[in-house]
Amino acid sequence: MTLVHTLSDFHHWLLDGKPDLTTYPHVIVLHGAGSFPALGAAIAHYLNEYDDQAAGHWMAMPPHLIDAIAADAAQRRLLGVDQPCEKCPPTGPCGLRKVIKGLALHGHVVLDSPHASAATEKIDGVFHVSLSTVHKDCHMHLNAARFDERCLAPIIADVYLEWLQCNCRRPHVA
Repeated sequence: MTLVHTLSDFHHWLLDGKPDLTTYPHVIVLHGAGSFPALGAAIAHYLNEYDDQAAGHWMAMPPHLIDAIAADAAQRRLLGVDQPCEKCPPTGPCGLRKVIKGLALHGHVVLDSPHASAATEKIDGVFHVSLSTVHKDCHMHLNAARFDERCLAPIIADVYLEWLQCNCRRPHVA
């Protein structure tokens, strides 16, 4: 499976998938997935096939695409991200966290960035997956070395879909 992540892919995702702000934003944050650079894309691909409610709007945001969005003022404006701090470059940690938060608020996104946890910490309904022993505060912990790499995306996506349906975590919509 060849998956290319470009600004054009970002534009299609952003303009095609309107977020439903009455529910959680549908975000998966991967921790420790550096050994599996295509994992986010594989999860998004799987969810596009099996998450009927998402209507094919899942997208993985790898670090290089997040960097490209942060570096371009026009892309940041499309995402609705305000200007970076005066003392911080747009591609610095603060600027990257703003872009990641904007992506997360749009929803239906798989994030694989060292800044994703901090950027999404105040957003309800973000599903965190740890593939290492370093990250403790996650919904799911996998010893990735014990799985064939091809199995990781379906396992993570299926557990996410089950978690999404759990009555105890459904938002209360007025």
